[in-house]
Amino acid sequence: MLVALPVVLAAGVLTPAAAAASVTSSGRTTACAPASAVDKAVRYIKAQQQPDGSFPSVGQTSTADAVYALVALGVDPSTVRRDGKSAVDWIYSQTTSIPNAGVAAKFLLALALAKKPTVAPDGFDFKNRVKSAYDPATGLYDTNPTGNAYALAALRAVGERPPSRALRAWEDLQQPDGGWSAYRPAAETDTNTTAVSLVALKANGRSRTIPAALRYLRTQQSADAGFTFSTAYGTASDANSTGLVILALRATGQNFRNWRKGNADPAGRLLDLQNPSGAFRYNDESPGDNAFATFQAGQALGLIRCR
Repeated sequence: MLVALPVVLAAGVLTPAAAAASVTSSGRTTACAPASAVDKAVRYIKAQQQPDGSFPSVGQTSTADAVYALVALGVDPSTVRRDGKSAVDWIYSQTTSIPNAGVAAKFLLALALAKKPTVAPDGFDFKNRVKSAYDPATGLYDTNPTGNAYALAALRAVGERPPSRALRAWEDLQQPDGGWSAYRPAAETDTNTTAVSLVALKANGRSRTIPAALRYLRTQQSADAGFTFSTAYGTASDANSTGLVILALRATGQNFRNWRKGNADPAGRLLDLQNPSGAFRYNDESPGDNAFATFQAGQALGLIRCR
């Protein structure tokens, strides 16, 4: 469901050099993605592009997720075209079909990371669409929690600072177990919403909620060192959740050495979930190539590449 290495870098949470580190302070090496893994993932993602420039998968904003992954993997998304159309062209074509601030925020972030104007050729202003959705009474941009977290991250990535009320409101939605829920009213918490919340808050200079959130993520780590969406539904690790948590761990300065399970660490588990095609499978119980899992895991793959 969530945000990307490019968000972390664009918001100034990590420098590229720090993000690329694959050796702990003690000198113990953690897993890293070889060039072959990165190249295969890029080829797979490019092959998913449709004639209109989009990358369809789960929902309207999967094209934005593909853009995040391409940027994280070192590819300029505006150069990836099919029938002359890029993902940026497709995003610009959606200006009359944006239902809420969360969708606008994901597109805003994609345009910023692609280094393209955040005002479409037809005059639609993605940044203003997000900003104008702010409700000072609630402190929220979007009643959908995931969409609201994207709004906080995307605005920071384009140089805007959300009001303090907006950041406090999001901190206040942290649940007693330390996680955030994808639902309102809050139901079970999950790693995906928690990971993007950590990135968004860290990008905006907020750290009060981080210790409890990290404790929560530990409760969601599987025996293989990966992460599940929520233990409310099972403990099998999956590529989407593992990738998103990796982003949050790096954003909050965590050392993967301290997240090892036996001989495995989160980066190594993510690499284990990549298929020979370059795609990622959702989890070991669903072994087929999964485009959405690849778009989200690809963001973390760029962060853990070997240097």
